[in-house]
Amino acid sequence: MPTPVRRGCATALAVLALLGLAFGGPAAAGGREFAGTIESVSAGAVSVVDRRGEKLSFQRDDATSVEGKGGWDALAAGDRVIVKWSLDEGPRRALRVIVLGSGG
Repeated sequence: MPTPVRRGCATALAVLALLGLAFGGPAAAGGREFAGTIESVSAGAVSVVDRRGEKLSFQRDDATSVEGKGGWDALAAGDRVIVKWSLDEGPRRALRVIVLGSGG
């Protein structure tokens, strides 16, 4: 029987695959994706930890969109997310945050 963690990973992978098909993949846009759990969020940035324990921080700007919740202010520690981010020089810039599940 699959554990909840395995089901969650399978769901996240399926969502990533569908998004890749729908939007031409992250490489087409010159960006990357990072999936994990929000560790902290502020008005201007979010820190996400993946299942291996790697932590990345992403900066918010005027073009950053949030899907699956009411907006940036609704993001919370513990939310499972996929962050699409730009490969531009400088700090990692979040293009889109997709919420897969709430943390509590």
